[in-house]
Amino acid sequence: MTPDLQDYIAWAIVAAAVAVAAIWFWRLLCGRRKGGCASCSSTKCPLRELKRK
Repeated sequence: MTPDLQDYIAWAIVAAAVAVAAIWFWRLLCGRRKGGCASCSSTKCPLRELKRK
């Protein structure tokens, strides 16, 4: 029994879902829920703190 195109598509969808879940879980553990600074991507950037004041 050889795999069909539908099998490859199904595995690609599963792999994409696992990747999205892994990235979400990693950001949950690291505390980066909202993204970082636009210039340096750091969540503790002094420029970002200036913007909030």
